[in-house]
Amino acid sequence: MPMYSLLKTRSGFWHRLISIISLVVTIALVGCTTFQESVSSGENQRAFIEALAGTPAARQDYRQAYVSGFRDHVKALAANDTGAQEQTKWLLSDNRKRLNNLGVSEADCSRPYCIIEPLQGGRLNSWCGYRLEADEGTDLYQWLDWGTVQTALQGLQ
Repeated sequence: MPMYSLLKTRSGFWHRLISIISLVVTIALVGCTTFQESVSSGENQRAFIEALAGTPAARQDYRQAYVSGFRDHVKALAANDTGAQEQTKWLLSDNRKRLNNLGVSEADCSRPYCIIEPLQGGRLNSWCGYRLEADEGTDLYQWLDWGTVQTALQGLQ
């Protein structure tokens, strides 16, 4: 095979590959722009809150017990109170059993993220909430804290 033919075949391959990559990038950028324009301010938050409000009471009770138990456990850790730590573990375990008895799994409950934040002097803080896709701006995600969720849920009732 002559050298010219080999180079022509290879350059054709690279040309097609670059064209395909350009097309994919263009489609992705147009798709992102279209998605961003279609999401109005607060739409993801509203949809998420409405979905949570539509869940059965057992799931809502589980989420509330989980957050309360997590916060109590963090307080017990900060106080180095092993008895209280065991109590909070037992309460969470008991809540899981009640959920299972109703035929609901823990994964079905949209449990919030809860985080321990170490503070100066050996103190601990905790906060809970949900990470959602951002409604606007350049961030990919937004944080919806537990208190905001509870207030919004009460407003829907």
